[in-house]
Amino acid sequence: QLQLEFALKKGREEGREEGREEGRVEGREEGRVEGREETAVEIAKSLLSRGLAVEDICEITGLPAEKFTD
Repeated sequence: QLQLEFALKKGREEGREEGREEGRVEGREEGRVEGREETAVEIAKSLLSRGLAVEDICEITGLPAEKFTD
């Protein structure tokens, strides 16, 4: 009985730790994606201010044209 309880507790702890690690990995990846998009937006703003066409900016930055319509 005690061994079963111990095994269940250990299994739960391992599951929680695995879930936490997966969450950390996902969070880091989301942060990287957001950072890349922010960089692309800054580049796009700079290119727009220099008079480059939206079509060209989309091709260069990979941003969708919808990002440029308000």
